[in-house]
Amino acid sequence: MEIALCTDDNYIIPTIIFIKSIEINNINEDINYNIIYEDLKKENKQKLSYSLTNKKSTITFYQINTDILKDCPIRIEDHVTLATYYRLLFPSIFPKSVSKILYLDSDILCLGSLSTFYEQNLTNYSCSVIHDERNNDESIFNRLNYSKSNGYFNAGVMLINLEYWRENKIQEKTLNFIQTNKEKCLWHDQDALNYVLNNTVKWSDFKYNFTQGFFFNKKDLLISSTYYKAIDNASNNICLVHFSSAYKPWHIECNHPLKSYYREFYTKIFGKKMKLTHKLKGFNLIKWRIKKYLTIFKIKSYVDFRKPILVVSPPHTHYKNLIIKN
Repeated sequence: MEIALCTDDNYIIPTIIFIKSIEINNINEDINYNIIYEDLKKENKQKLSYSLTNKKSTITFYQINTDILKDCPIRIEDHVTLATYYRLLFPSIFPKSVSKILYLDSDILCLGSLSTFYEQNLTNYSCSVIHDERNNDESIFNRLNYSKSNGYFNAGVMLINLEYWRENKIQEKTLNFIQTNKEKCLWHDQDALNYVLNNTVKWSDFKYNFTQGFFFNKKDLLISSTYYKAIDNASNNICLVHFSSAYKPWHIECNHPLKSYYREFYTKIFGKKMKLTHKLKGFNLIKWRIKKYLTIFKIKSYVDFRKPILVVSPPHTHYKNLIIKN
């Protein structure tokens, strides 16, 4: 199984946590973790390598030159970095011997086996993906100018048919779309990928990319009610829980229903409690605190403090050999 993760020196801890969660839930799998980076300290490479406890697992590092991404927009208010565009370069990064690869964002926790998802047949498909929370948002299709019937996926989990991408020049097409349509790429490379790949993807179960909004009232999402049953079914057997909000489990502002489980997982790995920090700074933090107390005292309700309507019990996990080497 080939898995691709993009990271940098600021995202080493989440990447290690994710790798460990994959390890303990896929102990019988031969997994090669492909780490794509621009700049990574030697000690952080070692930490990633030392995080592997499964003898069947290996790790390969790919350093890339980001000059080719110079036209890719990152705005001041964005909660992503240029690393979000690395996945566009996969056809040229990986050797021709790699025909299929599972790309995963590093703000994910694995709660189950990946084998069924990974082993699916991708013949004539560009990739296997999962519908985004905004799958039926009219503004997306008006902006990107393609049919709403072709859907919109979240690019945080993609089982990529690299042979298809190479043969159809997906790297070139997505980079060209970004270069000539910067104002349309509100959601960065995800918008470019949806535009270029629409009507070529294979849709998979929501359990393989269960994003944050699915834990709350689905009526607040821009997704058709025809998907509600599939979302509810996936909630009973989540495989990949995606902390897709700008507020991650290491942020004080995070209101994800599984944030405590993530923090517990950190403690089991590193032998200490996770140090929480504020995502927001200055006046934005003051506004967040005001909103918090207005919500607590039921004066006004804000989405940042909404309560989940879906309560999921994380699987019982054996944490044997989770302490990483220093």
